[in-house]
Amino acid sequence: MKSGWKIILLVVLIAILLGAVCMGVGMMTGADFARIWATLDDKYHVEMYYQYFVEVWSLLQAELI
Repeated sequence: MKSGWKIILLVVLIAILLGAVCMGVGMMTGADFARIWATLDDKYHVEMYYQYFVEVWSLLQAELI
């Protein structure tokens, strides 16, 4: 099972690296962060997941305190 987690971690790190490279290329070609964020949010609903995470985190903190 240890090797399974290593593979998952490797895949996540590669995805983060590719995302960083894409952001860098986008910035070098003249895109701005607002445009990149809007494109990602339109396709993947990033803002919705972020708001959900914040809400769940707040509920967990309220329950644990």
